[in-house]
Amino acid sequence: MGRTDRARPRILFASANESAPWGPSETNWALAAGHWLGLGADIHASVKGWEEVPAELAALERAGCAVHRRWDPPPHDQRPVHELPWSERQSSILTKLRPDLVVVSQGDNYEGLGWMEECLERGFPYVAYSNSASEYEWCTDDVAERLSRAYAGALASFFVSEGNRELTERQVGGTIVNARVVRCHFKVDYAAAPPWPEVGDGRVRMACLARLDPNSKGHDVLFDVLALPKWRERPLTVSLYGAGAHERVLRALRDRLGLTNVEFAGYAEDIESVWRTHHGLLLCSRAEGLPTVIVEAMLCGRPVVVSDVAGNAELLEDGVTGFVAAGPVAACFDEALERAWQRRAEWPEIGRRAAEAVRREIPPDPIALLVEQFRELAGG
Repeated sequence: MGRTDRARPRILFASANESAPWGPSETNWALAAGHWLGLGADIHASVKGWEEVPAELAALERAGCAVHRRWDPPPHDQRPVHELPWSERQSSILTKLRPDLVVVSQGDNYEGLGWMEECLERGFPYVAYSNSASEYEWCTDDVAERLSRAYAGALASFFVSEGNRELTERQVGGTIVNARVVRCHFKVDYAAAPPWPEVGDGRVRMACLARLDPNSKGHDVLFDVLALPKWRERPLTVSLYGAGAHERVLRALRDRLGLTNVEFAGYAEDIESVWRTHHGLLLCSRAEGLPTVIVEAMLCGRPVVVSDVAGNAELLEDGVTGFVAAGPVAACFDEALERAWQRRAEWPEIGRRAAEAVRREIPPDPIALLVEQFRELAGG
């Protein structure tokens, strides 16, 4: 069946995520799928099967998306993450659906390789969508060459930051001529303007909103900075918002370092409420795309202190709309946080400038603009 034989475009979102039932990369494709579904497309999704059904996926199914779950029994689930799932090799959803476009959603910039190669071999048009890239995860030459061909074979290759695009080109060994940079969703109102927090005890309250994963988010580096004598003595409290598989060891590290200035605040559903009680964002990432928490903090008029990784600094002017650490190491982050601390009386004004700057770069509905590009590539 070809595109001209059916009234609605048939779209497959192939999620290459195999590490957890849900995450930020899943939210992006799911929002795009839901938006396109509302425009009348025939939307399907291929996801790894988990006993837990994430609320976002359940909502997408209720809206009319056909979800196809992959069940890969041991030892087939132990394959390299960039290879095509065993279950897809046994019974191809591509052959069954014959989609007009496949959106290959990747957490990291190499995870969807097997899906892209399968589309290329079978002749199905596809786009690559990458949510993150890491300076410490480089593929071997043979995999890098395959990635280069897979990106070249896509109708377009989408990245959430210029930093991710540039790093991916370095890692595959050449320019990705069809690369496009797009923006992610965010979870606060575009017109959000929470008042500056008035804290009765006189403490400065900062928040780190990030899944509890020190591999990517660098919580250990942040802890090392906060363990320095000067930060122990200052009236600063840091709230960690997020959940993840490293909570126990991070709590143990906090207690080992005796950090009375760090509190675990749990997962935050209402992001704007965080900024009603906190003065700024701390994020010492080792690997990123362009974190939505930076966009959200800036929209809410809060200064941010971030490591210069991937897209973290792309929306910032150091010392003007935020503070940028040269890298995710304690000495660099301490230097940036010290500069911020010395200018803390200016934070409301820095936050105001940040709110204006981010609205010049981030559109009110980035998912709608993303789907417009998908639709154009799909031919309607």
